[in-house]
Amino acid sequence: MYRRILLSLVAIGVLASFMGLGGLSLFTATTDNDGNAFTSGSVDISTSPASAFLMMSDMAPDDSVTAELTVSNDSTTLELRYAVTSTTTEDTLAGQLQLTIKSGVTTCTNAGFGGSGTVLYGPGVLGTTSATKVIGDSATGFDLGDRTLSASANEVLCFNVSLPLSTGNSFQNLTTTATFTFDAEQTKNNP
Repeated sequence: MYRRILLSLVAIGVLASFMGLGGLSLFTATTDNDGNAFTSGSVDISTSPASAFLMMSDMAPDDSVTAELTVSNDSTTLELRYAVTSTTTEDTLAGQLQLTIKSGVTTCTNAGFGGSGTVLYGPGVLGTTSATKVIGDSATGFDLGDRTLSASANEVLCFNVSLPLSTGNSFQNLTTTATFTFDAEQTKNNP
């Protein structure tokens, strides 16, 4: 009997404690931490002039043409690396014409081309119909010869195309057009 009374008292006590919890009041607070913003960077490359900067007609053996091209990283956020390929409209004359690309040329003219600068390509073929790598490699990641430009930076490249003195009669009356493609990618987190 004492056992029953004791068990009843314990049961009533447990039940009363649960009922008492329902009547408790708690102070609570919540705060928001808003305005956490994220912006992605960008890769944006351009050339100036945008097209047709290097032309010569009626070329004879030992003629050459020299012109400069400014390559710009138009992004204000990310450094980029770039590579260049040259694709031509035919392979015969393009394979005979010799292209040399330099950086750091003091005077980018036929007369000044040989006097300064660092050779980046050539002398080598102007290009091919299947694309010729002339600076670096457009494969993702760092490749030997890739050029790097900081955000909002640019560099001047000096291009020279020549028709060798040894060019024979089979190259008369041919025409080719070259398209230089600049492929850029971010350097950040891209080994």
